[in-house]
Amino acid sequence: MNNTYFKILKTFISNKNNEALTKRVWEWLVDSNNQREKDEVLFVLWSERADEADKSTLQSLRKFKNSVKHNSGQKRTYVFRRWAQVAATLLLCMISFATAYFINSNNKTSDLVEVYVPKGERKQIVLSDNSTVYLNSNTLLVYPKSFEGESRMVYLMGEGNFSVTRDPKHPFIVKTKNQKVKVLGTQFNLHAYPEDSQTITTLETGKVVVQDLDDKEIAALNPNEQLIYNNQTKAFQKNKAEASLYSGWTKGELNFVSTTLKEIFTTIERVYDVHIVLPMHITTNDVYTIKFKPNTSLIEVINIITKTIGNIEYTIKDENVILIDPIKKKKGGL
Repeated sequence: MNNTYFKILKTFISNKNNEALTKRVWEWLVDSNNQREKDEVLFVLWSERADEADKSTLQSLRKFKNSVKHNSGQKRTYVFRRWAQVAATLLLCMISFATAYFINSNNKTSDLVEVYVPKGERKQIVLSDNSTVYLNSNTLLVYPKSFEGESRMVYLMGEGNFSVTRDPKHPFIVKTKNQKVKVLGTQFNLHAYPEDSQTITTLETGKVVVQDLDDKEIAALNPNEQLIYNNQTKAFQKNKAEASLYSGWTKGELNFVSTTLKEIFTTIERVYDVHIVLPMHITTNDVYTIKFKPNTSLIEVINIITKTIGNIEYTIKDENVILIDPIKKKKGGL
């Protein structure tokens, strides 16, 4: 194992880092150079912290690690991308940085609970105030065993549907990497995956106030309203929205409303725990609205998506869904 890499990463996950340094470390982690050595260090560090995570989290990590070991060539490249994402967002960001971030912003907390839901799964959590949270695939929720102080704060990385018990004296706050959502008693959906370009808050009942991390109000939402926040530019757009479509995943539905192909495939990867390999020419900015019945199978979903795109075939190998351009296939390539 490379001792220099170990010291760098050990120091990184043990301390609070500024945004510029964090970005540089992420970029270094996912760079393909010396990846074997970085993989080894990450796996050792993960093993040291395994007791802090849910057992399913460790199983998911091992599954990715084994995939990397047993694949080579082009296939390994795609599997590596999945492992790199897990290493960066799951190991470091989720277990260390997210928790430290939560603690530093919420001085009065009891013991913290970290719940991670792997790809392909969903989970419901009941908090100490009887509020419920339904967590989507590849999502982390950090929350105190019991709420103390003037507010009830939780940290979300991923997607959650919240049904909050009303308590005017203790507002409920969901903190994400880029913003906060403050409520008294309501139901809303919050889509806040760190790798996505947008954070989307959709209100079903009650009222919420979306704030930046300095507590400055961005917008207030009423039922069937949605705030789309650009994580890079900090620009935002407030829209009317059919809230039930955005919480449909809690019922096993898969709904896309004016969604790009990139976003559609990213969601499918999370929901079905697969990786999708795309021909270059179909990564367009076109948007699609597609609604699937509850618990539609992966094959049915891919069939409909490829027919919607047009002139695309596909094959499924292990955990990879490979979309194929028929013209290039005839020439002997993908």
